[in-house]
Amino acid sequence: MSDLPSYPQEAAEREASQQPPQDRGYASWGRRFAAYLLDLVIIIVPLVVLIVAIAASDPSEDGAAWIVVVVAYIATIVLPFIYFTYFHGEPSGQTPGKRLLGIRVVSDETGRSIGFGRAFGRYAIIAVFGFFFIPVILDYLWPLWDTKNQTLHDKVVGSVVVHA
Repeated sequence: MSDLPSYPQEAAEREASQQPPQDRGYASWGRRFAAYLLDLVIIIVPLVVLIVAIAASDPSEDGAAWIVVVVAYIATIVLPFIYFTYFHGEPSGQTPGKRLLGIRVVSDETGRSIGFGRAFGRYAIIAVFGFFFIPVILDYLWPLWDTKNQTLHDKVVGSVVVHA
C-alpha cells in the first residue's frame, strides 16, 4: 500500500467531464451545406423586405429611398456577423439551420461552445475569404477531403461541426 492519499472521486469526475468527447460524429459536407442554405434564407428574408420597401417607395421621395438603400447595404454586411456570431457563440453552438439538421459548432479541444469571440473570428475569416474567389471556394470545399470535415475557417479558430 502506498502512503499517498487516494485521488478524490469529485476531482476525478470533474476531470472526466472536462475531457473532449472521444467519439464525435463530424457533420458531413452535405449537411453543413444544407444548414448554411437554410440560414441564408433566414438572413435574406429581411433584406428582401427592405428591397421591396425601396421598390414600393414614392419616387418623388428620393432621399428616403436612398436611406433605405444605405440601410439595406449596411445590413447585408452587419446582419450575417451578428447572426452567426450570436448563434455559434451561444452554448448550443447552433444556428436555426444547424438545429434543424442536428449539427452544431464546438471547440475541437473541449467539445464545448466556441464562445462569441471565436465565433466572431470564424465569420470574419469567411468574410475576408469572400473577397477572393479561390480562397472562398477552397474554404467551403475543404471538408470534402479533411478527416474532421473542417473548413479552413474552422481550422483557424479550432472549431469542428459535429452531430448535436
